Amino acid sequence: MNTVQQYLVEEELEHYRDGFISRREFIRRATMIGAATSTALAMAQTIGTVRPAVVAAQAAVSPVSVPANDPAVMTDWISYRSTDGAELKAYLAWPSSANMNMSNPGVAVCQQNRGVNEHIQDVARRFAKQGYVAIAPDLVSRTGKATSEFTDDAEYMRALSSLDASQNAQDFVASLDYLSAHPAVDENKLAATGYCFGGGVIWRLATQAANLKAAAPFYGTAPPLADVPNTRAAVLGVYAGLDDRVNATITDLEPALQAAGVTYKVNIYPDSNHAFHDDTSPVYNQTTALQAWMDTLNWFAQYLGLPAPTM
Repeated sequence: MNTVQQYLVEEELEHYRDGFISRREFIRRATMIGAATSTALAMAQTIGTVRPAVVAAQAAVSPVSVPANDPAVMTDWISYRSTDGAELKAYLAWPSSANMNMSNPGVAVCQQNRGVNEHIQDVARRFAKQGYVAIAPDLVSRTGKATSEFTDDAEYMRALSSLDASQNAQDFVASLDYLSAHPAVDENKLAATGYCFGGGVIWRLATQAANLKAAAPFYGTAPPLADVPNTRAAVLGVYAGLDDRVNATITDLEPALQAAGVTYKVNIYPDSNHAFHDDTSPVYNQTTALQAWMDTLNWFAQYLGLPAPTM
């Protein structure tokens, strides 16, 4: 399996362990993603006891959610060319009050492993409500089929797993170039964030985009450590206290960041699982999600030279 496939299969194994999918469904998804049947069976056997699925007690609607019809925000689906010439679709959101005078900050938002779904679109609108021009590239659209066109999660995951990890980051390099050229965006105020799978993409992006000023990857796996010295952005690493698999990557990443002189901070939010920020997820933690959201906005404000954010 390639690195993308390995990550996606490990996430599905966690879903099986935590009681959200059956053993049969795990094996189906794992093999569609790219694991050999024998590998999927062996991985399933490592789960001694399947935990009872724990669903978030809070209503799964974030208080900072921004509906699609909010008059303060404008949205559109756009297309842009990546570094290799491939055409990608992306969801774009910006303040209705934005003047086309290159004064707004820009932010690239990277999807989880379920694509640019309603939640990721909502996150883009949340940033737009804060004054950003936000772009959320639909990475799988480079295969010719957008997220919304898939009806089976495993089929979507197979398409996503066919993508190259390095090119995913380059697709975001190109999305920053799109923002830089947008008439409402100040090209010197570019940020990026991503969640789960997207957190790993943003860590890689930070090592490849010289024009990126601030980044906040949420529970993302570390980039190749040899590339860490190329990081120019100030990076806020957001992690979940109960996310042992991803948190294990911090051990080697921090010394590499320190040795390279990268401006960074690691926040580990207690009593929180992987994907705790997603208010459509059964593990949504409203308390820590709101804290991480404000921490991200404050981090971006600090390193983009913006006013303090508001809720």
